[in-house]
Amino acid sequence: MSEVSAADEYWKVYYASSIEDGIGRLLRRGMVEVRETQGGTEVRISDKGKTEVLKYRLAELELKAPVSWDKKWRIVMFDVAEVERRRRDELRKWLLKLGLKQIQKSVWVSPYPLDKEVRFLREVLGVPHSVKLITAERIENDEELRELFDL
Repeated sequence: MSEVSAADEYWKVYYASSIEDGIGRLLRRGMVEVRETQGGTEVRISDKGKTEVLKYRLAELELKAPVSWDKKWRIVMFDVAEVERRRRDELRKWLLKLGLKQIQKSVWVSPYPLDKEVRFLREVLGVPHSVKLITAERIENDEELRELFDL
């Protein structure tokens, strides 16, 4: 007789048909992959499913300002095609939420490090090659930017 794990106990409160229906829906949407192993049927989250899970983590995304400014500007530039308008609009929304300021149509700036946040947004929004991050030591006539960021 095999030992019952905590996970097995957890699933006992659900009907097998409900679990099968849920897995079927996730499988049709490409969110999971199902395969047979020696231990039984294994359901694993797919790459598409992982990306979908990351979207739910967007709500946690925030930029923490360091104690002191390192005198470098972070410039985010993007070129997302018109057919991807929803992704472009979503990117703008999150750049604004992170506190970046728009200095041109597709050019945003921040004085704070945001490498991880930009990589995360690229991945979650599905625009990995359309968004570029530049770290610059100087922006000409940056007095207005310094004022916007209280630097």
